Amino acid sequence: MRRTFALLVVTGCLVTGCGASSDSPASQDDEVRYAVDGTFTRSTPADPVSFDPYHSPGALGYDDLLYDPLVNLTPDGEFVSGLAEEWTVDATTATFTLRDDVTCSDGSPLTASQVAADIAYVSDPANGAVLYGLHTPTVPVTATGDDAARMVTVTAEQPFGFLLETVGVLPIVCAKGMQDRTMLQAGSDGTGPFVLTDVVAGQTFTFTRRDDYAWGPDGVGTDEPGTPKTVVVRVVPDETTAANLLLSGELNFAQITGDDHRRLDAEGLDKDQGHSGVALWFNQRDGRVTQDEDVRRALAQALDLDELVPVATGGTGTAATGLVALDPNVCDGDTVSGQLPEFDVAAAEALLDEAGWVRGPDGMRAKDGTPLTIDLHAIPTTNRYDQPTAELVADRWEQLGVTVDLNLDGPNGYTEVALGAAGNWDVFVLGYGFYLPSQWIPYASGPVPPDGVNVSGIQNEDYLSLVAQAQTLTAPESCTFWNQAEQALFRDVNTLPIAFRPSFYYLRGAEAEVSGFSFPIPTSIRVLEETS
Repeated sequence: MRRTFALLVVTGCLVTGCGASSDSPASQDDEVRYAVDGTFTRSTPADPVSFDPYHSPGALGYDDLLYDPLVNLTPDGEFVSGLAEEWTVDATTATFTLRDDVTCSDGSPLTASQVAADIAYVSDPANGAVLYGLHTPTVPVTATGDDAARMVTVTAEQPFGFLLETVGVLPIVCAKGMQDRTMLQAGSDGTGPFVLTDVVAGQTFTFTRRDDYAWGPDGVGTDEPGTPKTVVVRVVPDETTAANLLLSGELNFAQITGDDHRRLDAEGLDKDQGHSGVALWFNQRDGRVTQDEDVRRALAQALDLDELVPVATGGTGTAATGLVALDPNVCDGDTVSGQLPEFDVAAAEALLDEAGWVRGPDGMRAKDGTPLTIDLHAIPTTNRYDQPTAELVADRWEQLGVTVDLNLDGPNGYTEVALGAAGNWDVFVLGYGFYLPSQWIPYASGPVPPDGVNVSGIQNEDYLSLVAQAQTLTAPESCTFWNQAEQALFRDVNTLPIAFRPSFYYLRGAEAEVSGFSFPIPTSIRVLEETS
């Protein structure tokens, strides 16, 4: 079984491979037998609300069933063909030549001009696409399409070292979906191997195979033995329930982040493992108490990461070493050590005293009659350990004399609270799963919601200056500046990385691989023949 994993969060992901499940049926000659027109059932903890890949954070993880990129990242970390059969790229220009047989789900041919229009749309921050900065450069680009030559050209106004890694993997929406985005709420219009055919809000989503599909990674199609006729996604908010459904055979695939992985291991289910990051995100927008760096620094000094990491990972993770949590990390290295405030409760007490937040007779802190109150949020359904992490953080801050309002949000808490225009929160326990340092840019700079995704309202001039230098270079030359940019965020306590923690993907009665933001890769899914 391969061990080269890729995952995202936000709620994220790396590059890993998943082999056949432990209960894989075999013929007498030990060859795996695949089901014909089977159904592959997987779980999700939350309803994505919308399947628009450009405007719904919840669509991530399903968009690759419906929409293809120009190139594909394999579990081995290599780029292979997708919609494009050929490509060239440098720091300022990328060109892609489309295959001549690609069609949209309505049968219409995909054109180079439509691909260029998609890239231009998502690359314009004014359109508010959630994939801006993730699957697009963060510098202005021009995209043009030559339909006769089937060629798409993307030109950056200034050098950007990750053109292929961004625009190359952008999911492409076909013309009707771009013209009428409402059809993407509960439908699809793409070139992917499946079509969204049924939505029962809050319960199940059904995707049906395209039998004419032949342009997957490196030319793979849906005619491979075991390729499911349907993929059903079941909304299962509780991980223990998902684990039970795996054991009973009602699910073929599920991500397990909590202690239920131990009993699945005991049953011998096949799994693969990646990791993602978890951090404290501080709201630095106008009017929030955490806009004050002294407050953020004191809150950080009151936390012992040696105590917090085991809680945040269930004892299975390690301290975070940076903001790029996924492999392969093009700029590997420890950017955290020596940058965060050291654990020192006495220093935290003194800093708050100096800032005017003094203890009253009840031991709680206030300034000019206003209590020092922190609105702390976590989403337990995102990761089983987020709730105990938030509870430990709240306890340590309350010992500091801070009043903590702990809010455990529902599955769509990130969209409703963190991305909410009101910005009504102070600190969020949130995961992250970026695989490029540039993917942090829209989250660590630029406009706040609803005009952008800089949910924390970070304004760090040192970070911006270092990013500007990094973007003009390619790795590994750019890595010095990318790493220094991360350190600038830590020095100002704009965010506080806690841990890298494992994510487990379990299979039963099926085979699949996970790579990049594909969990699992649609064209890798194989349903196994049931045995009596």
